[in-house]
Amino acid sequence: MYERNYYKSSRTTPAAHHSPRLRRAMYFLAALAAVVLFLIWLFLGQFRFMFWRYSSFTGFPFGTREYLVLFQNNNELRPTGGFISTYGVLKFSHGVYSGLDFYDVYGGVDAHPYVEPPLVLSTLLENEDYKGHTFRDANYDPDFRLSADELIKFYGMTKPDEKIDGVIAADFTFLENLVALYEPMEVDGYSLTKDNLFETLTTVASDIDRHNEDALQNRKNITTPLVKSIIKKTLILPWRIGTALDTLAQGFKEKHVLAAFERSGIQSSFHMRGWDGALPQSDMGDALAVNEGNYGGMKSDRYLTRDVEYELNVTNRRDVLGNPVVNAVVTITLTHEGNYNVPMSGPYTGYLRVMIPIGSDIVEGATVTEEREDVYVLGELVELNPGESVTYSYSYELPEYVWNDSTYYLHLHKQPGTNADRYRVIVHAPDGMGLVAPLFTVHENLGTYDTFLDTDQNLQFSLTSDENPPRVVSHEITGDNEITIAFNEQLNTEHAGNPGNYSVVDTNFKDATFTDEITVKSVKVDGSAVILLLSGMTDQPSERYSVSFKGITDTTGNLIKENPRVVTVVAALADTASQPSETNE
Repeated sequence: MYERNYYKSSRTTPAAHHSPRLRRAMYFLAALAAVVLFLIWLFLGQFRFMFWRYSSFTGFPFGTREYLVLFQNNNELRPTGGFISTYGVLKFSHGVYSGLDFYDVYGGVDAHPYVEPPLVLSTLLENEDYKGHTFRDANYDPDFRLSADELIKFYGMTKPDEKIDGVIAADFTFLENLVALYEPMEVDGYSLTKDNLFETLTTVASDIDRHNEDALQNRKNITTPLVKSIIKKTLILPWRIGTALDTLAQGFKEKHVLAAFERSGIQSSFHMRGWDGALPQSDMGDALAVNEGNYGGMKSDRYLTRDVEYELNVTNRRDVLGNPVVNAVVTITLTHEGNYNVPMSGPYTGYLRVMIPIGSDIVEGATVTEEREDVYVLGELVELNPGESVTYSYSYELPEYVWNDSTYYLHLHKQPGTNADRYRVIVHAPDGMGLVAPLFTVHENLGTYDTFLDTDQNLQFSLTSDENPPRVVSHEITGDNEITIAFNEQLNTEHAGNPGNYSVVDTNFKDATFTDEITVKSVKVDGSAVILLLSGMTDQPSERYSVSFKGITDTTGNLIKENPRVVTVVAALADTASQPSETNE
């Protein structure tokens, strides 16, 4: 019995010794994994939301994902950021990156039956040996999500067996910013920097015979080795990952990078950050989106400037919801600052869209040229030679939903691919009203906002109650027995129209021997002006008259400062126009 117990005890002892050691190892590995995951989460910065979307994005653990990757040349601007010069396919297998290769848009992706192009494209490209709608022009819709759908459809015409899970687009500006992190970069015998990247890639891509099919099909493509070199340098220099991610986040904010996904979870994450290139949602306040497409204008967008002015006049009229009616005037000026430098700069041909809220009542300047569910489109075909400028202006009354709880909201929508175009917003509140307008410079009832738009911008303002008395801005003799006094705001007609509130006295300043006995017969109130109709005033050039008035209020009941108020008017010389009036301040 003793021996059996002894051996039994010996057999169970090793397991008892190993169990705590194994548990400690497991705890250590779990803690280490937690630390690593936390550091990864920390490192992701503005992309931390993707930590929770990793499985969906990469197909981990048992799936695959493929994404179209586009490089858009914003020197040849298109609705979603630029002409698609190169495209690639980014692949993941079981959650692991498995490849990224780029292809020429003039290659096999074009080998599909004829597709009828949008009318605008067939018009603008009719002299370009245009062979129908195809992949490289499929980013025609200014809403990147809709263009992404078209791009996937065109890609599927020649690659029907491949399932595309989303589209990611980056423009030339973003590529330059990436190269700047590692410059100079040695790629295929070229020393690339941010400053020479455009010239180098343009020379490589264009230095061929475009009428030679073999040359066109086999033109050199250094985008693939360039991008792979950037990825490699980022991964082998991990301290650069944070900087690279910051550059990517800034690219999304400035719309030099866009992304649209098939899976709703990832798509909604990008949409809520404004990273998917969606147009403003209708019925959510005022919105202005100016969008340009260069079709046949070479690389002229390097030399094109865009100046947008948006003037808002808030009226005293009320809409059906009781909000002030707002009249808008948008003016866009395009200027070609380049010269004749073919193939870089030359005559520009393009399509300009101005997108305004659904329900706007267009007063002057254009008609709606595209039927959409989200915005009204005012379109123009533009032709512009180097050194020329063209201006388009449209007037319309905004719909009532631009107001929400007595606050007006405006979304300025930056076009993808543009680099800080100038925008000015000018707000005129009704006379005598004030403005509360963050980001605006406000002077009484005038608000101005002036910026070079590099990201979408949201603005707002509200009207404040008038607490200031009406001010006299001018006073003069405007006719025989007629004096006009102009104020800075509309007046209460009951008070301002009462003749008993006025008196006019000849001061005998010029001729003390003759004194006019003047009577105020009646008063006409014309908005912010008071016209005194008199009797007894004779022709005395340069004579001065003292005008006294009292009890004058504006439409909100504010009484004039100094009550009664006295001003002096001067009779003009017979052979001159009315002389400037004088005010006793």
